[in-house]
Amino acid sequence: MATAQNNQQELQEQLDALRKDFAELTSILKGMTANYAKEGQENVKATAEQAQQHLKQSLCKAQQEVESHPYTSMAVAFGVGLLLGKLLDR
Repeated sequence: MATAQNNQQELQEQLDALRKDFAELTSILKGMTANYAKEGQENVKATAEQAQQHLKQSLCKAQQEVESHPYTSMAVAFGVGLLLGKLLDR
C-alpha cells in the first residue's frame, strides 16, 4: 500500500511539473506571437507611410505639371471626360 501511495505521489509530482511546463510554454508562445504581431504592425505602418509619401510626391508633380501647362491639362481632362462619357454611354 505504501508503494501505491508513493506511485500516486510521484505521478502527482510529474503532473504538476507537466502543468508548469505547459504554462511556461504557453507564456513563451504568447510572447513570440505578440512580438511577431508587433513586427508585422510596424512593417505595415512603414509601408503605409512610404505609400503616403509617394502619393504626396505624385500629386505634387501632377499639380506642378497642370500649373505649368494649364491649357494642355484642360484639353487632356476634356478628352478623358469625353472618352469616359462615350464608354459609359454604351
